[in-house]
Amino acid sequence: MEWYSSLDFSKVSDEDRFRILDYAVSKFGREKVREVLGASRITMWRLLNRQARVDDSKLRALLSIITQREFESLVSARDRLRALGILRDDGALDYALALEILALASRDEYLRQAILRFTVENFREDLRRMLGLSLAHAVFKWDPGFEEFLRERKKRRKVVDPGTIAYYRRLFEKHLEGKILSEELVDYVLSHPNKWLRNVFRHYVQYLYYLRKIPPETYGWLMEIIPSRSYRLDVRPYQISLEEVVKSLKYLKEHHEKYYLIFRLMLEGGLRLSHAIHIMKMFSPDEVVEIREVGLETQRLVCFQDFHVSALKSRIF
Repeated sequence: MEWYSSLDFSKVSDEDRFRILDYAVSKFGREKVREVLGASRITMWRLLNRQARVDDSKLRALLSIITQREFESLVSARDRLRALGILRDDGALDYALALEILALASRDEYLRQAILRFTVENFREDLRRMLGLSLAHAVFKWDPGFEEFLRERKKRRKVVDPGTIAYYRRLFEKHLEGKILSEELVDYVLSHPNKWLRNVFRHYVQYLYYLRKIPPETYGWLMEIIPSRSYRLDVRPYQISLEEVVKSLKYLKEHHEKYYLIFRLMLEGGLRLSHAIHIMKMFSPDEVVEIREVGLETQRLVCFQDFHVSALKSRIF
C-alpha cells in the first residue's frame, strides 16, 4: 500500500497542489514530470502557469514520485490534518483519531515530555483543579524521617551539611509546618521572596512521593510548577599584586614543598592545575624513551654540561 493511499485528496488545497508540482519539476525536471503526469506540452505549460488545475489523478501521480516527508514539508500542517481526516471542513476534530495519536505519542519519550510541557504551560489552572483532591491529603510536618531522607535517601544531591539542614528546618517550621498541600500553598511558595523556600518545598514533595503519600501525577506536576532556586554565576575579578605572589611562594617553599612545585609549574609553564598535578604524578627522570624519528633511545630527562637540576633549584628564591 502506498503511503498516500489514506489521504483524502479533496482536502488538499489548490495552492498546495501547485507547490507539490513545482517541487517535483525542480527535483526531477519538467520532461520527467510531464511523462509521469501523461500530459501534453501545452497542458504542462498551463499547469505550470496556474491556468489548469492539478486534479486528483495528477496529484496522485505526483505523490508517487516524492516521499511522505517531502509531502509533509510542502503541505501546510492544517491541510495535512484535513487530508488525513483529523480536521474536518467545519474546523472540528475527529476526536477518535486525535486520541489515538495521543496514545501513540505517549509511548515516545520525547513526545511525552513535549505533551507534558505543553499541558503545564497552557492548561496550568485546569491541572491544578484536577489535582486538587490529591493535594489535599498531605500535611507538612518536619520529622526525623525527613532529615534522614535529606541526608541518606535523596536520589540526587544529598543534603549533609548540618548548617544547611538547620536553615532548612527554620524555614520549614516558619512557613510550612502544619500546612496542607494545596493550590494556595503552591501559590504561597511561588510568590515568597525567599527563594530557598522553593528548595525546602521541593525536598518535602520528594519525601512525600518517597512515602507514597502523593501519586506520580501530582509529584510530576509539583516538581514542574515549582522551580528550584536559581543561582546567578558571575566572574568577579580580584587583582593580586606581585608582592603577594612572592610572599605566597616563599611561604609554600618553606612549609609545603609539593604545593610550591605545583604553583611554580603553573606559573612558569602556564599549565592548568590538573596538568601540573599530572606532570608531578607521572614524573620519572630515569625512564628511557625512544625517539623514532631519529632512531635514538635516551633518558626522559637529560642535563647537558653544567645545567643541573640542583643548579636550577638554587636559582629559585
